[in-house]
Amino acid sequence: MIKHYISLVFIFLLPFASEAQDAHYSQYFNAPLSLNPAFTGYYDGKHRLATNFRNQWMGAGDPFTTATVGFDTRILAQQMDKSMLGVGLVLMGDRTATGAYNSNYASLSTAYHQALDEEGFQHLAVGFQGSIGTRMLDYNRVSFNNQFASRGFDLSLSNNENFVTRRSAYVDFNVGLMYNYLKDRNRFFIGTSYYHINQPKMSFLGNDEYMLPARATVHAGASFLVGAQGELFLSGQFMNQAGVNSTTFGFAYGFSPYQMDDNNVFYAGLFYRNQDAVYPYLGYLLNDVQIGLSYDINTSGIQTGNRRNKSFELSVIYHFFDPNSTRRVMPWY
Repeated sequence: MIKHYISLVFIFLLPFASEAQDAHYSQYFNAPLSLNPAFTGYYDGKHRLATNFRNQWMGAGDPFTTATVGFDTRILAQQMDKSMLGVGLVLMGDRTATGAYNSNYASLSTAYHQALDEEGFQHLAVGFQGSIGTRMLDYNRVSFNNQFASRGFDLSLSNNENFVTRRSAYVDFNVGLMYNYLKDRNRFFIGTSYYHINQPKMSFLGNDEYMLPARATVHAGASFLVGAQGELFLSGQFMNQAGVNSTTFGFAYGFSPYQMDDNNVFYAGLFYRNQDAVYPYLGYLLNDVQIGLSYDINTSGIQTGNRRNKSFELSVIYHFFDPNSTRRVMPWY
């Protein structure tokens, strides 16, 4: 019975969905193409495959589940010299209210990284994304008041709701800018991105059109060696969408059991998202595969409703390395 009510609440909020925030990851640093299209093609190796999975508010009946797969590579390497040109593809699926409301998109991404010095230690990048998205409402998965009978909810009864369509499609555009400095194991980067430039319109009711609000983000990070076997990572981001601000910052420490071994590294860190959650981060890099785990501990007012409202997140990144090239580990983006 509780799940019926939870799903029903989300359905009633659907007309305002376009004024809410996009699905986001706590491990934003491990979701490069979802954070800034200017990250496209900036990595160590020949190609990169990044996957992310998030289960949010698990104690509230599985209301949010998000998954992303992204792949990017570099092209025209011989003509670029120290500069780089990257292309990529991102697929995202977001499920709300146990599948009653689903959002999906596919994005093509490209970025040009202009070298600012002869050695290629500094780059200034500009990136673009074009997306095709759909939002689908499956009201057969939820119950409405007029479907309540003497023995409970009867889904065979009409819901008498005036939904004009179950599916809304849109075209979307994003842009990003970023500065990168990387020399030896010292790194600094700062970037900004602007998503939903055209603020596409979408509606299920037909009588009103709601626009997907633009999302502006500023992010930065740095890393440097600590001793012979350690490395410290600092990261933060500020995001604004539909008048709602979100600030996240934190750190992680990477440690290799063997001196200067880039094939076997453990990571542990802690992050804080302002007025929302604090979350520990654990990661492990083994050869070409990097795995990250985080667990949000809710600090907002929703915790009083259900103290089990936690969120779990998993990231897996695979770098396709050329065995003949010099390898520089860049575990954060």
